[in-house]
Amino acid sequence: MRVMFGGDVMLGRIVKEYILLHGPQYPLGPVAGLMRAADLTIVNLECAITASAHIWPGAPKAFYFGAPPQAIASLADAGVDLVSLANNHVLDYGVAGLHDTLRLLREHGIAQAGAGEQLAQAATPAIVERAGLRFGMAAFCDHQADFAARKDSPGMAYLDMADEAAALAAWADALAALRREQVDWPILSLHWGPNMVWRPSARFRRLAHGAIDMGWKILFGHSAHVFQGIELYRGCPILYAAGDLVDDYYVDPAFSNDHQLLIEIELDRSTVRGIFLHPVFIEDCQVRPASGERLRRIVATMTALCRELGTTVNAAGVLVLSKM
Repeated sequence: MRVMFGGDVMLGRIVKEYILLHGPQYPLGPVAGLMRAADLTIVNLECAITASAHIWPGAPKAFYFGAPPQAIASLADAGVDLVSLANNHVLDYGVAGLHDTLRLLREHGIAQAGAGEQLAQAATPAIVERAGLRFGMAAFCDHQADFAARKDSPGMAYLDMADEAAALAAWADALAALRREQVDWPILSLHWGPNMVWRPSARFRRLAHGAIDMGWKILFGHSAHVFQGIELYRGCPILYAAGDLVDDYYVDPAFSNDHQLLIEIELDRSTVRGIFLHPVFIEDCQVRPASGERLRRIVATMTALCRELGTTVNAAGVLVLSKM
């Protein structure tokens, strides 16, 4: 089985204009074949998909990300099966924008975790079955507390991860729900931490290890807008930050955040067999396979970051994490 992870997918703002001009296949088209070839493809959807023009009525934000309704085809045509909605942009276009997003995902057969009509739904993991294997994903976010789902109101699954005990308790509850459903591969999706940070904090490493110790098998982190090193802890992959997959963000020269990755995990019923990293490059609101100097730069950066976490990277067209 091959499971593909992409980081933040932002289809609003300037990306929206490219979609309206060139069609919904434009943002992910050059890597859509690679994504469709996986048995299961998962991304963090960092925008609402909606026709609504009414932004979140709460405290003003610097950025509001809203994709047009046809952007759902951007995901579907790229083979996206499951998205995380626990992030600080899912309610940028208010409750109506969230409702539209949930409806469009349902209509196109794309599962989601991390948001819902009330807290119980937002905290409920999604379950997807492929070739007899059951995958379950719960999703949480540690910023924008006013987007939090409540007992009787819509929103996303918010967690203050500075309270480590509370975070671990919430993850234990979600894991228990997946165990009742006899899930083979529980995946914990976390939209956490600050932007433009190459390395996870000591607290995040401690929390990640705690999640694996309790029984999560894959940790899928995102939010930093750059990739971080991957750690293999007790045989389980910790993707501290998967970076971005497509966006229109300013490219910071110190971080080169247009240099990114798709992460593919090969596994069987109980064991990770390999992790393959596919370097990509974001240009003109489109993600493309990286080549030449761009590929070499991504390889060198990821090799160094993984080495710090005790993971060896070998380059062979794609990157293979060899420590299993």
